[in-house]
Amino acid sequence: MPGTTEERLLQLIARIYDAAVGGASWRDFVDDLADVYSGTAAISSQASIGTGTSIHAASRIDPAFGRAYEEYYSQKRPWVNELTVIAPGQVFTPRRLVRDLNYEKSEYYNDWLKPQGIYYLFSAALEIEGNRSTYLTISRSRRYGDFSAEEFDLTYKLVPHLQRAMLMHRHVFDTMRQRDAMAITLEGLGVGAILVTINGRVRFVNQVAEALLRRENGLVQRQGHLRASTPAATNALNRLIAEAASIGAGSGAGSGGVLLVPRTQASHLHVLVCPVPIGGTGWLGLPAPMALVIVSEPSRHLALRASELEQLYGLTPAEANLATALVSGKTLKEYATASRITLVTAKTHLQSIFNKTGWHRQSDLVRGTLANGIAQMAKTLLRGKSPNDSKG
Repeated sequence: MPGTTEERLLQLIARIYDAAVGGASWRDFVDDLADVYSGTAAISSQASIGTGTSIHAASRIDPAFGRAYEEYYSQKRPWVNELTVIAPGQVFTPRRLVRDLNYEKSEYYNDWLKPQGIYYLFSAALEIEGNRSTYLTISRSRRYGDFSAEEFDLTYKLVPHLQRAMLMHRHVFDTMRQRDAMAITLEGLGVGAILVTINGRVRFVNQVAEALLRRENGLVQRQGHLRASTPAATNALNRLIAEAASIGAGSGAGSGGVLLVPRTQASHLHVLVCPVPIGGTGWLGLPAPMALVIVSEPSRHLALRASELEQLYGLTPAEANLATALVSGKTLKEYATASRITLVTAKTHLQSIFNKTGWHRQSDLVRGTLANGIAQMAKTLLRGKSPNDSKG
């Protein structure tokens, strides 16, 4: 191999980190590596020694041979049982693992390597965690000769970057998987999810929330920031976001809360704001406090707890208990008798509930409270926050 320049080394390293964060694919990296070594390159993993292997990215390996390797030939390598002595970061050749290796008589060589014109090969252990291991393997034909000390040196320089990039890649993948799982779950409930920074800048919106924002009725996105339909509602929303983002970043005593956001020609939007633990720092080493804004329209069929009704609608405990009883199927008279209050007092509580919620009939109250999915999530996501801690 001709001398590898510093510029070429930096290009390979850049390709590694591009793949780690999704700016490029791992296939692009192994393609470059195959060119440098005039052979093939592959990154593969196995769940345990002697089991089938998964090839994550490969260059210049016929797909049919790749499948055969995954299903059968990876277990037929003469040195497979010796891999237990390899530590993460090590670069090794088959002859280093097995002395007097009769390489050319093995099934692995004759039925898998030789038909592809492969003779020389070496591997680098990128990760060994429990039984699972991941390797980078380089191979080539006799035409280009055995690998030189300079070529091994290049690999040693790349391995630490590959190991760090794998950790980054896993972190990015896990984050995306968690985000997607949250989006799918909430969308299945007909609930919108909006991830915002501490100052209300929108970072992620699921499909339900995107549709709500597009209608610009209750919540809107203005210059990248989340806004409510009225200044008062916007101020209340911003306060809850700041509280939730601060606690998620490890500071502050608030933890968000619930809020009714008025709309024109429609019932209120129900909004829950909760913390998102940052679990580390941003890309530049700076804290990145976030809050999750969950939005629901009154169209779900879920029961509510009295404590969440108190917080969401500003009801007194007595009013919340009455609303819960009516939702559960009791009549106004039955509730008055069970609570040892007069029917007149119960009617007074009911009228106060109407005034605070905007409903005007008992049937609307039952239908509206059953439709509210936000309070159902409040107990878990706000971690038992007292209903008196924050009023929307």
